[in-house]
Amino acid sequence: MINLNSINDSDADVLIQNVESKYKPIFDRGNYSSEEKRTIYRYLFSQRPKKLPPSLKSRLVNLYDPLADRSKRFPDGLRFCLNVYVGCENDCKYCYVNGYSKESVGNAYHEKSEFKKKLTKDINEIKKFKVPIAPIHLSNSTDICQEELETNFRHTLFALNTIANNRDIFSSVVLLTKNPKLLCEKEYLSILKNPSMKPLVVQVTCAYWNDNVRKFYEPDAPSIQSRLEALQILSDNNVDTEMRIDPLLPSSRINENVRVHKSLEYYSLPEAQSADDLVNLIRFAKNAGVKSIIGKPLKIPVSNKAKQAKELFGSLYTDSFPDGKRKVKGGSWRFSEEYQNKLTSSVAEICEKQGIVFKFCKHDLLTRK
Repeated sequence: MINLNSINDSDADVLIQNVESKYKPIFDRGNYSSEEKRTIYRYLFSQRPKKLPPSLKSRLVNLYDPLADRSKRFPDGLRFCLNVYVGCENDCKYCYVNGYSKESVGNAYHEKSEFKKKLTKDINEIKKFKVPIAPIHLSNSTDICQEELETNFRHTLFALNTIANNRDIFSSVVLLTKNPKLLCEKEYLSILKNPSMKPLVVQVTCAYWNDNVRKFYEPDAPSIQSRLEALQILSDNNVDTEMRIDPLLPSSRINENVRVHKSLEYYSLPEAQSADDLVNLIRFAKNAGVKSIIGKPLKIPVSNKAKQAKELFGSLYTDSFPDGKRKVKGGSWRFSEEYQNKLTSSVAEICEKQGIVFKFCKHDLLTRK
């Protein structure tokens, strides 16, 4: 049993020095003053921990992916995430969230209990502790615009109104969804297009041009056409948008002499991202006023929770290396560095020809303030 209380400055300094190594970059690399570090600790971590290292508090407005090791993989400094719901109705076959989320996923999607009360409490405590401003992401392990949940509960609308009324405590706002059509409704759009909300960006995941392909990989997600139409409406209303071609899948467009060069059809999977399809997607994005394209290669967690994805895509990773052994990095199967570079560079080249910026997913996180 230890006797430390973070309300006391000296105790807070000791507790900060004893947080788990994966959280240290939040404090050490954020260019924060000593007092700012204390406010971050007081909001995020236990006030009077019973043992070291101190644990995170249960928050709705929490660290962006608190399970990640920031010393190796994640952005420096403070970054918030608000997961509006639990689970997701889209049922994407490649979903990586199953592998690391403590909350239920897949078909077990549902609302969070006392969401409005807890969100209001968190916002008030960010202000009370005078936590330094930081980006907020909605959301990294659920879709904020799930048709059934949002129609019934309107938690995303409540969150947007709450953020709008407290806009000065966040440096930027990022929304991620596969159902942007909902954001085009009057109640949502009036918030998003308000100049006082900037910088704000709506990221729309749209990895395929062919909707039949979408039906295989994302069976319960909205159609590609509805996403593209919504992107155009948002851009026409001066809402900044980005398109995520995510995940990047193995493709016949990669002809270089690397180990993974077979088409997806070889694995009984639909060819998903031909060169022509990517040109069509990226050209549409450019013409619609989308600010940039973001992408990253497919990764599959090694956790048993990701059983469906592992069974469907496992052979791709076996074939990715000459010795036939899957390689794990950051808790996930990943393609060889060479092949990942081929996948991303092939998309980047199309973006360059179409006159639109391409950003690798991790780089986007690292540079967004």
